[in-house]
Amino acid sequence: MEILILCGIYLVELACYCLGLRILFEVHYRTKVWMALGILVPVVVGVLPIDDSSGKNILLAIVVASILVISLEGKIIENGIRLILILILVECIDDFFVHSCEYIVIFLESEYMRNLNYLITKCCTTVSIFLLKIIKEKINYRKTHINSVIYFLIGIIAFLMIFCLSILNQVIVYMPDKNYIILCDLLNIFVYIGILLLVIFVIYIKNTHERMERLLKTEQLLKESQVNYYKQILKKETDTRKYRHDMVNHLVYLQDILSRNKINDAQKYLLNMLGVFKKIQNTYYVTGNEMLDTIMNYFFGMLPENVVIEIKGRCPVDIAITDTDVCTIFSNLFQNAVEEIVENSIENAKIIIEVLKGNKYVEYKVINSISYKIDESIIDKNGLPRSHKIDKRNHGIGMINVKEAVEKNGGCFDWSWKDGYFCVDVVLPLK
Repeated sequence: MEILILCGIYLVELACYCLGLRILFEVHYRTKVWMALGILVPVVVGVLPIDDSSGKNILLAIVVASILVISLEGKIIENGIRLILILILVECIDDFFVHSCEYIVIFLESEYMRNLNYLITKCCTTVSIFLLKIIKEKINYRKTHINSVIYFLIGIIAFLMIFCLSILNQVIVYMPDKNYIILCDLLNIFVYIGILLLVIFVIYIKNTHERMERLLKTEQLLKESQVNYYKQILKKETDTRKYRHDMVNHLVYLQDILSRNKINDAQKYLLNMLGVFKKIQNTYYVTGNEMLDTIMNYFFGMLPENVVIEIKGRCPVDIAITDTDVCTIFSNLFQNAVEEIVENSIENAKIIIEVLKGNKYVEYKVINSISYKIDESIIDKNGLPRSHKIDKRNHGIGMINVKEAVEKNGGCFDWSWKDGYFCVDVVLPLK
């Protein structure tokens, strides 16, 4: 009977750890042969001359952990750390069920009370972890307010720790034992250190999450910009090939009307040809930096055809900052300029890009038409104009990100407003 109970403990323990590893780490197994062979271990443990049943249970837990370490993919040290974290999770859930399970075992009046109590507790823990797995899958499927839920749960954990500590301190009044008071003081220190570390951990996770979100958005924008870049290049190449194919016919026609002294007709025809050629050239705008041009053309593709776009100072430029920072700076600048013109339907709108290259730095000026007047009343504490859009939460932080990215890389940032035009001046180091 004891061997059957030990086999049950082995299987439940194995299922418990496997579910925990699946939930927290989504691990993969190198082999499952050792798990199958491990069913022989309870038989061996059952015949060992160990009188204490708790010792046999602990020995089975150690065997299960060892089998999982060698069965999981990855380095042994990493697998060991994962199992320690799972062990902490399992022990916390075990402690929740252990006392209630004792009453069930007493009711059964079995001679293997400790083994049965351990088995029933592990079954309850395994069921709980399985329910956690289902909840996790539902949350991943919905993907709504995950961060808020996590922060709320961590807040509850901190509150419960403080609550338990306050109860413990109240008990001191009724048990004025010197050694007990010293123990409680030590527990106070450890719990408050734990709460402090928990808060620091939450802040670190929050900042890391926000940084990763920004990086993912930047990566998505870069991918979309690159796709748009290749589409525009292909279109420009196709239009140029068609224009070149018809060039002989155009020249023949010009020669014919010039031979008949139709100068005005020839001038009109040439102007029309130059207009077509200029339109082809403006299919893709070039400043001299490929990453910047990719982002710029992505946003300029959203503008109406009547918006005038001027590029001044085209020259090859290799900026000494990462592609991520280039995207952060210029995607915000171009997006703000395009949204201002599109959303406010500005007549005779214009965007001007000026590039001034020096020996160590390059200066970019992004000038765009603006629909409102900027005065001191709308300047925020950062020295930047506040967003006039209704959704203040999701707008107005772009310029702050631009300024931080520029200054972080040793550049200069400035802005100005004059005669209906908003200008942002960015100076960046060259490689």
